[in-house]
Amino acid sequence: MSLYLQHGYGKSTRITDAFTDGSTSSVIFSPRNEKKDNLNAYIAELRSTGTFTLMMDPQFHICTQTPPKDSYLPKDYGYYQPGLTAHNFTKAAKIQGYAADTLNFQHAMDLDRLLSPTVILSTFSDRWTQIAFQLSEASVAHHASMSSPKPLMLSFVICETALDSRTEVDQFLDELTTYDVDGFYICIVRDEATYTQHFDADRLAHLMYATYVLGELNNFEVVFGYSDYLGLPLRAAGASAFSSGWSQSLRQCHANTFIKVDRMGRRPLVRYSSSPLLNTILLSELEQIHGFGMLNDVLSNVSLDAEISRATSPESSNWNERLSERHHWQVLADVDSTFGSGVRGNMRGLLTRVVQAQSIYEDLETRGVRFSRNCNGSHLPEWEEAIKEFVRIASP
Repeated sequence: MSLYLQHGYGKSTRITDAFTDGSTSSVIFSPRNEKKDNLNAYIAELRSTGTFTLMMDPQFHICTQTPPKDSYLPKDYGYYQPGLTAHNFTKAAKIQGYAADTLNFQHAMDLDRLLSPTVILSTFSDRWTQIAFQLSEASVAHHASMSSPKPLMLSFVICETALDSRTEVDQFLDELTTYDVDGFYICIVRDEATYTQHFDADRLAHLMYATYVLGELNNFEVVFGYSDYLGLPLRAAGASAFSSGWSQSLRQCHANTFIKVDRMGRRPLVRYSSSPLLNTILLSELEQIHGFGMLNDVLSNVSLDAEISRATSPESSNWNERLSERHHWQVLADVDSTFGSGVRGNMRGLLTRVVQAQSIYEDLETRGVRFSRNCNGSHLPEWEEAIKEFVRIASP
């Protein structure tokens, strides 16, 4: 399936619930959030119950962050070495060792893909980019020497700002398309630290273009980690799959995903994922919409909507955080199922959705519904502009 669950802290029965709901049958594991023995036992449990696609993000890139948020990685995962700097990547033998250790570790696990180690790229022209390429080359070489390995995907963790320059994106793609691998696992580190669907239009267009070149034109498997709603335009542009987790920190990737920061934790407000709005909104906002008689305009028409529709109002229903999570995956999978094999047709369909979502938001706000900052439709003009720019530069 095209939707992966992004595993993290507090999995409980969340993964198996999503499998039962039919939202997905794929997982990207986070080793920093699970002891090695527990993770291997859980993989064995899943293998005994069904056919699933399982892979593990080695999260090697966290080793260059200070102070790193690496939890179980230093103790349980032998390929990981905290506190690395650019100086640790000056010798070829070191780089070859990092690649070999990372791939060998995954090879010993019951996974369906092997992911290379990488570092975080702020731009496509700095020293770290060359280190990422060297790790990729070493991974390709080591993979070729392994006995019956699973398919290799090269990992890249890229800051959103790197997408500013179309010229640098093209140069990056020129390098990627030379690799003899099965595909790429890509995470985009977002600028904004809050959960939002906003994404600069030019950056999104460039990212969609890169996806199109890799996935559609060169037939690589392209999987985007921590991508959530953003995964939908990327899937439309030719990505093989995208992922989303249960917490907001597992739905999108931010700098503080990898770095320890002192902050007060608080429980998130309960949300509802609306496919007509291409956004998640607060349950209190859904209650307002119900009050204006427009509930059916924003319902997603997936099975878990029954919890809302059979109640007298959204806030009087049994809707809770766990239902919201499961519903979110159902919605993403449902929208994703509308994409076909033709990128141009996908773009037409997605653009229609975006325009319709803007119209619904305008109607709701005219009637008096008040949305919080990241729940309103202000991301939609960005998406619309990005889609049109992508079509212009890619001519799919």
